[in-house]
Amino acid sequence: MILCYNKTMKFLVKLFIIFVLAISPCYAITFDVLVLPSDIFSVRENYYGFNEVSEIIASDIIKNFNSTNGKIKSPDLYAVKNGFAKNPQLKQTVKKALEQYKSSGKIDYEAFKSASEYFSCKSILLVSASVTSDKSTQKRGIWEVLDISSAFKIKYPYRLETSLLLTDNVNNLVMWSNNYSVKLSDNNDSFSASSYTQANEQYEKIKLYSKNIVASSAAQNILLRFFPKSVQPILREINENTGGSILYERNLPDKPKKYEEPQEEFYGEMIYGI
Repeated sequence: MILCYNKTMKFLVKLFIIFVLAISPCYAITFDVLVLPSDIFSVRENYYGFNEVSEIIASDIIKNFNSTNGKIKSPDLYAVKNGFAKNPQLKQTVKKALEQYKSSGKIDYEAFKSASEYFSCKSILLVSASVTSDKSTQKRGIWEVLDISSAFKIKYPYRLETSLLLTDNVNNLVMWSNNYSVKLSDNNDSFSASSYTQANEQYEKIKLYSKNIVASSAAQNILLRFFPKSVQPILREINENTGGSILYERNLPDKPKKYEEPQEEFYGEMIYGI
């Protein structure tokens, strides 16, 4: 009788534990990341009226973050700009820090920590993009280069260099970083647009580069950083040792595609932190 009573009690205890676990709320871990494009405070001076590349890429990354079922959340650029507009002092501090990062790569942790606390985020993703050529190390904006090339018919092997860096603003350290590079010029080293229609074609190509290459790769790698077992990384064949950095060699498509289609292969090496 006692043995039967003990078995019954153990069974009831198990049922109670299962019931408690079933009705208990599940608190999922969410990482809040503030995405800051280096040109977020720049005045749009190009006569095309297009967004700067760093803003295009940042917007695509934010969309990818906010589609991770609550794993990573990030305020959109409108909310970020509106937040800085309400705090002019913080805006000037962060603007100076972004200019410093864009020109020299130096990170002002104190300035970015103030921004992350203001937006209730523990991490910041810095996004920087500029155009360089083999004949000059000077960094320029893509629309400035397009304007100059169109006006003076200059032919250089222009490249779009994109840099992403994820900071931990609690411990003031770099969690992850990646660099991307893509050739803008055609096979004749020409990169120009003599009309708005041609300029818009270039704009659509940049948007494809942002959405299908940089944003998707960055979102996946950062998700892996926060949730190592949630994503299966894509393994690609490496032709040479790049010393831990990433370099994507890829030509932009000739025409934008209306539907999602597999893009041509690009080569490089992924890193999950430095």
